[in-house]
Amino acid sequence: MAQDNLDISSIIELPENENAILVEKKTQTLFLYSSKSDNLFALFQVPCSTGEQNGGKQKTGDKKTPEGVYFLNEEYEDKYLSPIYGEKAFSMDYPNSIDQRDGKNGSAIWIHGTNKKLEPFDSNGCIALENSNIIKLSEYVHLNSTPVIVVEEINKINRSILIKAKQDITFLLDQWIKAIEIGSYGNYLSFYSPGYLPDINWWEQWLEIRKLANKPDSKLRVERDRTGIYYHDHVFVVLFDYIMMFENKKILLGKRKLFLENQNNNYKIIGDNFQSIPKDFQSLQFPKVAAAKMLVESASKKESVMETINHWLTAWSAKDMDKYESFYAPTFYSDGMNKKKWVQRKAILAKKYDFINVLGKDFKVKLEKNTCEVTFFQEYESDTLLDQGTKKLKLVNKGGLWKIYQETWRAK
Repeated sequence: MAQDNLDISSIIELPENENAILVEKKTQTLFLYSSKSDNLFALFQVPCSTGEQNGGKQKTGDKKTPEGVYFLNEEYEDKYLSPIYGEKAFSMDYPNSIDQRDGKNGSAIWIHGTNKKLEPFDSNGCIALENSNIIKLSEYVHLNSTPVIVVEEINKINRSILIKAKQDITFLLDQWIKAIEIGSYGNYLSFYSPGYLPDINWWEQWLEIRKLANKPDSKLRVERDRTGIYYHDHVFVVLFDYIMMFENKKILLGKRKLFLENQNNNYKIIGDNFQSIPKDFQSLQFPKVAAAKMLVESASKKESVMETINHWLTAWSAKDMDKYESFYAPTFYSDGMNKKKWVQRKAILAKKYDFINVLGKDFKVKLEKNTCEVTFFQEYESDTLLDQGTKKLKLVNKGGLWKIYQETWRAK
């Protein structure tokens, strides 16, 4: 790929095992690149056909192919296509937010096959391939992740320049995430261009959740993964998996896309949106706030469950049968006994032994909406009995309190 220490300027960073489509209009060629161990290599190149007219697309009907960094967001099989689109087609997300800012319009820009002979500069703005090649290409496409970079002519620059750009952008991303995690509103906005105001309606809610969640031993964290950095005509496009984490749980919020520009030797964000959002969050206005609530509420529920379990163990060890009984739901049923018979049996044992000591460790809590399952290793000791094994409790939330409705035991 690279010769004389030169690399393709359009692909600054490509995630491991991701692919990038690069279309060069001048030669009417589509290239497919992949990445492994930070090395970019060409998988194949095939002829293509772009718009009849030269230049980047500006408006509907100009018969020009857009130039820039785009992503494929839908895949269509031949049974849903008219013959002009061949055996398969992918839609591109043109116009993106930067195109719209610049007044560009139009729609239905696709990469597709064709049932006629492929001729250069023969489309209305789409990128056409021979049917065999669109089928071949489809094996390497990941929707909303694989970039399509369309250029007039491929440009190669010194590798050291690309490395420096990657380092600077990576530093910005890390500091931007830090501002989300612990920074102020002003700190967060400092990463954005003065001419662009991001959506910050979620900030106050996020700040309240952040205060609630951040404790000495844990905090609400934001992470990015599988980051791609691409470039065209002074605009850098960054796409990454946007992840929310709290304690040992994490939620993928979707693919987040940032547009950056180098302004006075400082990278600034000039566009910010989600490329894709999981179905669970698609109907929500602020996925970050919704995910944070889910994580914090889940952790809060877990704490509440563990508090209940610890008080239950304490009551049993103290042989406080009134307190012990209060931890069971009216619907409790285990080993052929309802709640009344279960408690009566435990009361007999409490009177029989001079002391009881019950301990638990290695707790595993599985939460559902209003129920949970707790599994742990239990050590039971009395003046005449020593027993160890696995205890499983099923609890239900009743009026804000966790109650045991099923209990099982398996001796070691």
